[in-house]
Amino acid sequence: MFAASLLALLVTAPALASDQLCPADGADFSAFYTDPTMIAEALDKAQDFAPLADAPLGLTVPHHLLADRLVAGGIRLAAGHDYDRIILLTPDHFRRAKTMFATTTRGFETVRGKVAVDVEAARTLLAATPLAEESCLFAREHGVHALLPFVAEYLPGTPVLPVAISIRSSRADWERLVEALAPLVTERTLILQSTDFSHYLPHHGARVRDQQTLNVLASGSLDAIAAFNQPEHLDSAGAMYVQTALQQRLRGLSPRVLANENGQQYDPRFVAETTSYMVLAFLPPGAPPTPLPAGAKRFFLAGDTFFGRRMSGALLDEIAAERVEAAVMTATGGAPIVANLEGVLLPDVPSGLPELLLAMPAAQATGWLKRLNVAAVSLANNHAFDIGPSGYAETVAALDAAGIGRFGQGERLDVEGVALVGLTDLGTNASQQVMLIDDALLGRLTVEDATTPVLAFVHWGEEYVPEPGRRERELAESMRAKGAAAIVGAHPHRASAGVTALGGGDTALVYSLGNFLFDQTSARGSAALAEITVFDQGTIFVRPVELPNLYDLALGAKP
Repeated sequence: MFAASLLALLVTAPALASDQLCPADGADFSAFYTDPTMIAEALDKAQDFAPLADAPLGLTVPHHLLADRLVAGGIRLAAGHDYDRIILLTPDHFRRAKTMFATTTRGFETVRGKVAVDVEAARTLLAATPLAEESCLFAREHGVHALLPFVAEYLPGTPVLPVAISIRSSRADWERLVEALAPLVTERTLILQSTDFSHYLPHHGARVRDQQTLNVLASGSLDAIAAFNQPEHLDSAGAMYVQTALQQRLRGLSPRVLANENGQQYDPRFVAETTSYMVLAFLPPGAPPTPLPAGAKRFFLAGDTFFGRRMSGALLDEIAAERVEAAVMTATGGAPIVANLEGVLLPDVPSGLPELLLAMPAAQATGWLKRLNVAAVSLANNHAFDIGPSGYAETVAALDAAGIGRFGQGERLDVEGVALVGLTDLGTNASQQVMLIDDALLGRLTVEDATTPVLAFVHWGEEYVPEPGRRERELAESMRAKGAAAIVGAHPHRASAGVTALGGGDTALVYSLGNFLFDQTSARGSAALAEITVFDQGTIFVRPVELPNLYDLALGAKP
């Protein structure tokens, strides 16, 4: 039924101007998708998208009903929450708008009930900018119609303000739309973006474009969004720009990506021209990790981790230990962690060790790693060999006995479908060796299977400097050229800010995670996690997550 409806749309669309599509006597637009069974089946498929406890303030979903589960499921995330209006952004697929933007004061019929239009908001928008017109293009605009049955189902009674964005519009136009819409965005307004992503590429090419898009979205760069290739990256850079700008400027929000699929995954035959799909959610600050639907997995990367010296004693207090555990579990939702383990695991730690020679009790360390669901650790750092090869061997033996994964310099460990490669540019602390990453080690980032995303977990930089220097910038560019989808760093003890998209989105860079569990108070160290969401098609999304100073918590600070 969907294929037939879409064919009819494509055949008739160019023949009719928008004014020829207007219903008589000011009536609502009639339902475009008229098969109730098709919509009911989509609702059934969407059950793995759990409604979120925190009301999403923005959503991005597809409109291609091949991905009907993602359309319905994405909107289901907002079910049960109360909104004053929904601003629905869509591409003007058939270029019917005479101006840069179009809206309507007419409502919509769907097979799941009527969806009213916020007439006052539409008139306010029309009065705010000459770039917007009232149009009947919405009679045939599937970017709206594909979503409305699910809006009627999950958000009944909530009026919409549909806004169609012309393919001819520019960044300057988008900025004027942001300015015009901003007064209509309240704390109870949902911005719903109807967007399909990579178009007309075979799956291997679409996967590359999707990874670039995911990395740009992680960075939040409006410049990079404005530079997207349309439609190779997505079908409406304007909708993505307006959504992102409104969320950043009015709410301070960035997206979480819950799904990324490609049309090839729906067809066992080779598809020469595919479409990709994503589901994004903009959530209030501090919202916990979202439950993931089928087709996505999650783990976290954590920074410098050390259970010796003063940290060892602090964690012996069970009340303090519970505070630390609770803070970590709140941030991760119990998902697996891969941490940068700094120092040597020993059965018994001798007293009187120098301050910068890091050793820790093996039993306590492995017990805590398990308690926090640390599935693996990187030993590619400047403290793994603090007691020489024999100390390293003791560490490896203790980790293996505890069933905790590990990887060292130039070694690869696969976690949730991601190839993690450990790299350190810094030698053992006492050796003062630096600039250890060479071409041979960089070559470990290139893998034969292009469906396996590669993440470089790197020990580099200067302590207490949370920005890269020239050496780190050059290394990051070399890692990008070798195919790393993401680079996450440690060593500076302070967390860097945000994500940087390198090469137009080829690679996501989180320069430093700072400390995870390390005996430095917030006067010296800060902490972040990197949430890695992994999608079955072989792409990843990187999101920094703030973490309190866990040593402060262990010493009695309030969370």
